[in-house]
Amino acid sequence: MSTALPRVEPPSFVEPMTRPPPDAKLAFLVASGVVMLERFAFYLLFSLYTLYLTDEHRLSEEAATRSYGLFLAVMYFTPLFGGGIADRFGRWRTIVFGAALLAFGYLALALGLPVVPCVAVLATGVGLFKGNLTALVGSLFPPTERDAAYSRFYWAVNLGSLPSGLAGGWLHSHYGFRAAFLVCFVAMALVVPIGFLTRSLFYPLHQHETESIHAASERDRIATILGLLPVAVIFFCAFYQSGSSLTLFAKNNTRDTLMGISIAPPAYQSLQAALVLGMTPVLTRIFRRWPCSTRNKLLIGMGLCSLSCFVMSDASMVASFGSNHGRVSPLWLISSYTLISIAELCVSPLGFSLVSKLSPPKLAGLLMGLWLAAIALGNLATGFLGILWERWSHAAFFGLLTGLSASAIPLLWAQRQRLDRVLGVQR
Repeated sequence: MSTALPRVEPPSFVEPMTRPPPDAKLAFLVASGVVMLERFAFYLLFSLYTLYLTDEHRLSEEAATRSYGLFLAVMYFTPLFGGGIADRFGRWRTIVFGAALLAFGYLALALGLPVVPCVAVLATGVGLFKGNLTALVGSLFPPTERDAAYSRFYWAVNLGSLPSGLAGGWLHSHYGFRAAFLVCFVAMALVVPIGFLTRSLFYPLHQHETESIHAASERDRIATILGLLPVAVIFFCAFYQSGSSLTLFAKNNTRDTLMGISIAPPAYQSLQAALVLGMTPVLTRIFRRWPCSTRNKLLIGMGLCSLSCFVMSDASMVASFGSNHGRVSPLWLISSYTLISIAELCVSPLGFSLVSKLSPPKLAGLLMGLWLAAIALGNLATGFLGILWERWSHAAFFGLLTGLSASAIPLLWAQRQRLDRVLGVQR
């Protein structure tokens, strides 16, 4: 039984009769607080990881960027399996156990244990935590409210990551890498008692993950998600250059002051989060005044992603005229980060919302994990491209990223009719 739809604007789904639990807003606030702590810890490590390998373990920049890409790929691939575990043992219980593993992994890094087993523990924790928490947010709200819910959730993600780069740079310069990793441990250790004390808010949620009635077939909806996976791979390959090539460019090719203010390389991670936080309400207002379809937002996002790489290609030419040793103003990096941050808002939360809305409930965890696995492939590509960082001129390297990002635009354009159909967009 479903609510009748007006003829003038048939959406791709109708709200199910089963409403979210009355305390859904409180549960959402708890989930947002938990993800803020987790993202703070993750991005603090993220901002230091490449520098940790080059400075502490004496890896070459090529080896460090390759290891960085593999690190991110493993982190985003494990959620593919976390959804199935949550389907059996409960989503919130799995999330809290994942948080405990993350705390243990950060503590192991702080104690100076070998990197590989530490990353293995962290990856397992992320696999249990990340995809399940993202899917859980969708289960709190009816489909018509999920775009807004994921935008708010993404705002919380970036609020958590905002101080991570600044904190990482300050802790590293004053107390060393291990002190920074110890702070990561403390952040995740806080999540465990929070999860235990609020478990009653989340355990009934499986009962509310009910099927919505879609105009499009289940097969067509799944095919739409699968068709967007290559776009996710390409976008996140460019997006996560922030922790590898952009960090190295900030360290070696960018002046460390702007208007008398010192800017350490890890601080750009906080800049990116600040840009997302500041531009979220601006974009929300713009798209409310001038409505933009899902596919057009994705197209805009990929166009801006390509443009951000083009800016860095130009910056590299200005810096070195063919070599890799000159230095430029921080404004180049700031401009690139501004463009990629707007692109992020057009692509990333929208992707999570699409997967949540189009997935059959019995496959929600698996398909969310598959979306994160596509992000993992993008991260892996980031590492493989790192091989070229020292072999090519930086201008050629960022030029390759420019063309790669632009290649997603025809991929999206080719799928526009199916995407409009499953979302009920009238043409």
